[in-house]
Amino acid sequence: MVLGLKTGGRLRENEEQTMEIGKRIQCLRREKKLTQEQLASALGVTSAAVSKWETNAAMPDVTMLCPLARMLGITVDELLDFRPALEQEEINALLEDRRKLFEEKRLEEAGASCEALLREYPSDLRLKCAAAGLYVMYLSASTEEKWIKAQLERAVALLEQSRESGDLELSASARSMLVSLYVMQEEMDKALAILDEEPKVKIDTEMARANILLRKGELDEAEKLYQTGLWSSVRNVTMYLVGLHHVALRQEDGARALERLEQAMEVERVLRVDELDGGAGSLRLLRAEVLCQEGRLDEAMEDLTGYVEGNLARWAKMSGGDEIRSAFYDKLNVRASGISTAYLARNLRTVLEQGESAGLLGDREDFRALLARLAELEAQ
Repeated sequence: MVLGLKTGGRLRENEEQTMEIGKRIQCLRREKKLTQEQLASALGVTSAAVSKWETNAAMPDVTMLCPLARMLGITVDELLDFRPALEQEEINALLEDRRKLFEEKRLEEAGASCEALLREYPSDLRLKCAAAGLYVMYLSASTEEKWIKAQLERAVALLEQSRESGDLELSASARSMLVSLYVMQEEMDKALAILDEEPKVKIDTEMARANILLRKGELDEAEKLYQTGLWSSVRNVTMYLVGLHHVALRQEDGARALERLEQAMEVERVLRVDELDGGAGSLRLLRAEVLCQEGRLDEAMEDLTGYVEGNLARWAKMSGGDEIRSAFYDKLNVRASGISTAYLARNLRTVLEQGESAGLLGDREDFRALLARLAELEAQ
């Protein structure tokens, strides 16, 4: 019987696993000041058997694990270095390897590797939530509808399990992602059902904490919480205005739709969100579509160019390992996402080619030049 061992949270190949347990047995035996003969005699095996364990020539029989662990003064879990769940840093490291496979479009390999990891830790809800996020992040890695549908369904299944976690933060994150995915799948009733489960009365604990820290004189921590809350609030205001923009579009009121977007952009400008966002938000993309519908093609093209350049500039800085900082939000920073410039360029090109603006701007030389630039970056 081959026993799976984990070292540093990562599943190793069987040969490495054997080596690990052999070294562990030898080290613990020596700590107990036992000879191989003494350990063998206590366990009712031969000294040759103990020698084989320690030199990786054989594994202890499963019936020997409990007596062996007792003799060495540890639990079987400690002997095998077993843990039911991974630490968050370990999850990040493991999924980073798989993220690279997705980015390289080795999709079958990436999916199989993720599923193998999930089978190894079948009760780790934090891992399931993170894997679901990875599946969603790379939905655009393929244009095959069957594959995209399967990825979405798998992400939903993982999040449905994660939402039952007793960890309130993890459960809330899973529910939030589920709402977005159900909306993406046009399953509005399921999305609303999750929202109906949320408590009707909510306490802004971070604001309360910031106020308490302010009273205690812990000004740096209070300022960081106030800045974080302000950043989140600005984002919420922007999303509400974008929602009103879409309402206006459905009411066929282009002028009002454009007004809502410009109000959102003004909120972000006044509260200096662009210092961290880098102009990479979707507001310019949305405004370009409205401007196209109104025949203002030069202005639309300016917005599309700004949208692309803002994203590229932001990712170029982050891919160099730099943090994006703001003089206004000086306690906050944006760290690198790990997505390569080539993958970003591919996504941006897809957005432009499939967007509503493409039909009206497709014949323009500057639009074609923008697509060509993205294609060059994608090929690098």
